[in-house]
Amino acid sequence: MAEKPAIVIVPPDPADINSFPSRKKLTRRSRIRPASIFHPEDPTLPPELHFPLQTVRAPDRPVHPRFVNRFNSREILLVVDGSCINNGRHADKSSPPIGSASFKFKNSPGIPNAAVTLPLTKDGNGGRRAITGTIAFRLEEEGPRGDVMDHTSNRAKLRAVIAALQFRGWHGEGWRGVVVLTDLEYIVKGATEWLPRWVERRWRKSRARAGRGMGGRKYANRDLWEELQHRIEELRSMGCEVSFWLVRDGELIRQTKAAARMAAWEGKEEGLPVEKYTRLFGIMM
Repeated sequence: MAEKPAIVIVPPDPADINSFPSRKKLTRRSRIRPASIFHPEDPTLPPELHFPLQTVRAPDRPVHPRFVNRFNSREILLVVDGSCINNGRHADKSSPPIGSASFKFKNSPGIPNAAVTLPLTKDGNGGRRAITGTIAFRLEEEGPRGDVMDHTSNRAKLRAVIAALQFRGWHGEGWRGVVVLTDLEYIVKGATEWLPRWVERRWRKSRARAGRGMGGRKYANRDLWEELQHRIEELRSMGCEVSFWLVRDGELIRQTKAAARMAAWEGKEEGLPVEKYTRLFGIMM
């Protein structure tokens, strides 16, 4: 029987929380080599034309389509986004914000906006929808270290980047470059420029940046930034470089954003939080 596409959910083991490689904290002693900025070969091309959907016919490539750089057949595109209802509790102080993350690694014929909404059913077959090239899921209550974190739009989008990079062994598919497309400067600048500065400052803002009377306030989402940096370094060690591309709008961005919003609203309607931080692995995708 042929193996079917599936998503494997791997929750963290509390017993490994201090020893798991991706959980290491970044301190002033850490050597940080951030990701790079992607510079398009042809700036006039929108992402969907710069990275058209195609299947590269080669022994070391997947049989599944990817968004492949038309100027570099060893580089692919991942599109990420996130959404948060009641972000910052601005709409309703008494209700918790509800976040969701989404990423896109290919299109599926006829259903470009379809998505898998997590948590999956117990048989792991994709829940209410068929598995496609867009994955959307509710943001967990806990971070990778087990700390309970408030949902924010920034955190949802950062979580989407991590999920996209962890979803497949991209280096194992023969790719030498992965470009992360997002419309959020916080993600691009953080991953390529700001992170070493945050670590050097012990994750604390200066008085000027924190605001009057708030000197020493910590930068947000340290747990996710550390998780992301580990994955970037892990892929780099396997010969696959990660870069980030800031694009304010476009068809791929809109499709991924729609999937994230749909997952957020479904999470609000269902009312049941996803508690534990999980890792998603795609098989035969």
